[in-house]
Amino acid sequence: MTRWIVLLRGVNVGGHGKLPMAELRAALTKAGAEDVATYIQSGNIVMSLPETVAAKVADWTSDLIAQTFGHRPAALAWTKPDFAGFIHANPYPAPETPKFLHFHLFSGTPAGDALEKLRPLLYPGEEMTLTPNCLYHWPPAGYGRSKVAEWVPRALGVPTTARNLNSMRAILELA
Repeated sequence: MTRWIVLLRGVNVGGHGKLPMAELRAALTKAGAEDVATYIQSGNIVMSLPETVAAKVADWTSDLIAQTFGHRPAALAWTKPDFAGFIHANPYPAPETPKFLHFHLFSGTPAGDALEKLRPLLYPGEEMTLTPNCLYHWPPAGYGRSKVAEWVPRALGVPTTARNLNSMRAILELA
C-alpha cells in the first residue's frame, strides 16, 4: 500500500461542488482505500491504496466521486514523499503570514510563457516562482487581494489547485 495525497479542485466552494467529507471517506474506504482521512471541507484527501491503483489515483478518485455523488471534480494526486517535496522546495520558507503563501499545484507541462503572462499582474512586493509541478505565489498583502491568483490556471494552461502553506503542512502531517 502506498500513501497518497489527493487534492480535489472546486469542491465545496461557494455552494458548488458539494461533497460531504464523511460520505467521501466512507465511499473511498468501501472502494478499497485504507486509512482514509480528509482535511477541512475543500477536498484534501489522504489515503493508502494498493499498487494496482498507483498509476491512476487521480482518475480513480474522480471516477469514484462521479459514480457516488454525481459530479466529477478534477483531482491531482501525489505520493506522500512527492507532496513533502513541494514544501521542502518552497523558495519562501519563512513567510510572516504562512496563510498568504500559496502553492498552485499541477501536473502536466505548463505554458512556456506562463510567468510572462502573470508578471504584469503582480503588486509591488508580490513574488512567484515556477517549478516543474508548482507555482509558488507569495502575495504579502494577502491572497484575496492578488490579481495573479485568478489567472494562474489560464496562464499555466494545465489544471491547477491551490493550497496555502498552513494547509500544505496540515495535509502532510495528516498523511
